[in-house]
Amino acid sequence: MAIPREPNGRPLTLYTISLDAALDYAKEALAEGLNVEIKDMDLRDTVTYRTFQESPVLAKYWQVNVTTDDSARGLRSHSAHHVLQAVDEMTPKQYGAIHAEDLVEVCRGVYSSDHGQS
Repeated sequence: MAIPREPNGRPLTLYTISLDAALDYAKEALAEGLNVEIKDMDLRDTVTYRTFQESPVLAKYWQVNVTTDDSARGLRSHSAHHVLQAVDEMTPKQYGAIHAEDLVEVCRGVYSSDHGQS
């Protein structure tokens, strides 16, 4: 399945209740070399209730935003040394995020003697 696009070539965003469908869409977009952002969303009722805050959550759903934007500008990129600083100098609660061990291993490998850098 190719990612569907607007007439101007912009990839379409997917909204779905199914996490599996969201992940499949994201995997396809990544396979096409596109950038992906997945967000969890709350479905609410502002017809019966006046505001989002008053409405109960009716369902959780997923937004898969796909873009052709260049990720090398730093907006969607982090340096390996920043990841290592976060892991080595702070706890996940202090930093506000968890860095999975697979990512940490890659970052450590960037600066290992095997790669000719110190």
